[in-house]
Amino acid sequence: MKLTNGNINDVVEKIQSFFESVKVPKKDKIRLCMLIEESLLRFQEKFGEDYEFNFVTRKLFGTPRVSIKIKGKPYNPLEDDDEDQLFSEDIMHKLSNYEKATIIYSYNHGYNEISAFASKEIKKFKIPGGYTTIAILLAFVLGFLSKKFLAQDQIDVLYQIVTPVLNNLLGALIAINIPMIFISVVASICAIENVAMLNNLGSKILLRFFKMMFFIAFLSIFVNSLFFNVIEMNLKGDIIAESTVGLKVIFDLILSIIPQNIVDPFDEGKILQVVVLAIITGISVVILGERVSEFKQWIMNLQQIIFKITDIVFKIIPLIIFLCIFKTFLSGSTQGIFSVWKVVAAEYVIYFLMSAGMLLMISIKYGVKISDFVKKISPAFMISFTTGSGSASMPKNMEICKKELNIDKKLCDFYIPLSHAVGQTAKIMGIVTCTFFAAEFSGATISIAQLFVIAFLSVQFALATVSGNGGMIATLTLLFVQLGFSPDAIGPITIADIFVVNLSGVVALIIRDCDLVDLSHQVKLSDEK
Repeated sequence: MKLTNGNINDVVEKIQSFFESVKVPKKDKIRLCMLIEESLLRFQEKFGEDYEFNFVTRKLFGTPRVSIKIKGKPYNPLEDDDEDQLFSEDIMHKLSNYEKATIIYSYNHGYNEISAFASKEIKKFKIPGGYTTIAILLAFVLGFLSKKFLAQDQIDVLYQIVTPVLNNLLGALIAINIPMIFISVVASICAIENVAMLNNLGSKILLRFFKMMFFIAFLSIFVNSLFFNVIEMNLKGDIIAESTVGLKVIFDLILSIIPQNIVDPFDEGKILQVVVLAIITGISVVILGERVSEFKQWIMNLQQIIFKITDIVFKIIPLIIFLCIFKTFLSGSTQGIFSVWKVVAAEYVIYFLMSAGMLLMISIKYGVKISDFVKKISPAFMISFTTGSGSASMPKNMEICKKELNIDKKLCDFYIPLSHAVGQTAKIMGIVTCTFFAAEFSGATISIAQLFVIAFLSVQFALATVSGNGGMIATLTLLFVQLGFSPDAIGPITIADIFVVNLSGVVALIIRDCDLVDLSHQVKLSDEK
C-alpha cells in the first residue's frame, strides 16, 4: 500500500478493529491508533506518498501483533524532535505508555518497522484461602511425614520446638486482643450513641439487636449440644476458678465479673472484667457527652492504632494455624482434626434454622412471598457470597431495601450501617460452635455456668472482633483460654472455616433484611396510631 491519506486511515481503522477482541484498555487502544497514525504521516512526509508500506497482523502464541514496514533510510518517527511536527517528542513518549500494550521501532535489512503488540494477559493463580490454605496443606504433609520418624524424635520436636513457639505466638495474640476488645467496645458504644441520638428509635433498635443476638447465642448452644456431647448437667465449674458445687457457683460467677481494680483484669487476662470496664467506660462517655468530646475522639483514634497493630500481629496467623495442626499430628490426636465436620454441620443447621425462621416470620406476619423476597435481595447476597465480606454487599443491600423492598430511606440509612457494627449474628454462631468443638477437642465438659459465660461472651466478642480470619482466631484463642480449653483447637477450626465463611455473610444478610422488613411494618403501625 502507498502512503496516501486514504490508506493511512484504512490501516488505522483495521488496527482498531484488530485490537477490539483483545483485553486492552480502551484508553490504550486510542493511544496506539494515534501513535501509529502519526508515525505513518511522518513516514509520508519523509519519503512521500508514492512510497509503499507493508501492513501485517498476526497472533503468535495468543499475543496479537501489528507491524508496519517501510523500505528506505533509517528514520524513527517516535523520536523526531522537529518543532514543525504536530506532536512533540515528549507527547509521543507519553502516548507510548500503556498498561497491556507495547510499541517499538526497529531498522532491519533496510526496512523501518513499527510494531505494536498487546502483551498476553497472565492470570494470577489464586489459592482459595491464601496463606491459610497453604499452612493447612503444609501441616498435613509434614504431619504425615513426621510419622516416619522415631517416637522420641517426634516428642522432642513437639515439646522443645513446636509447643514453646506456639505458646509464645498465642500469648502475643492474647496480649494484643485484650486491649483491642476494651477499646473496640468503648468505641462502639461511643459511635452508637452518635447515631442513636438522631431519633427516639435508636434505643429500640439497639435493644432489638441485643435480643436477636442472645436468641441466636442460645439457639446455637442448643444445636451444638446435638452434635457435641460435652454438656455436663451440673453447676460445677466456671472460668479459671476453683470448682465448687451448688448455686454458689452462679453467684460467684456474677461477682467475679466485677473488677476489683483497673489493672488486674488486663494483667491477668480476666476478659469478663475487661468487658465490664469497657461498658462502664463507654456509658460514662455517653452520659458526659460534649464535656469529654476530646476523650471520645482520642478513643476513636486509639482504635485505629490498635487495629493497625492488630493487623501487623495477625501476619503470624498462618504460622499459628500450621503449628496447631502439626502439633495435633505429633501428639497423636488426629481424630480431632477429622471431627471438624461437626463444626460445618452444626453451623449449617443454625444457618438454615435462622434463615428459614426469619423468612417464615415475614411471610406469616406480612404475607411476603418468600421466593420473590429472596429473588429481590439475591444481588446483594451474591456479592457477600463471592467476596466473603458482608461490608462489600452493604451499598447494594441499601439500594435494594430502598427501591425493591420499599423501606423508608431514613430507616435504611440508620438501621443497615448500625447492624453491621452491632448485629453480628453470623459471628455469634461461629464463636459458639467453635467453643463446643474446642471442648470436645480438649476432652473437657461444659457446665451450666459456662453455658451462660459462652452466651454472654459470644455476644460481646462478636461486637469487638476485628473482621477477617485473624480477628476470629485471636478472639477464639482468648475465649478458649478463659474456659480452660486447649487453644490447639484453632488449627482444625480453620479447616472448617473454609467451608462456611462465604455462606455466613449470606445468612447474616437474610436475617438483617427480614428483621428490617419487620421493623419497617412496626414503625408504620406506630406512626398510624
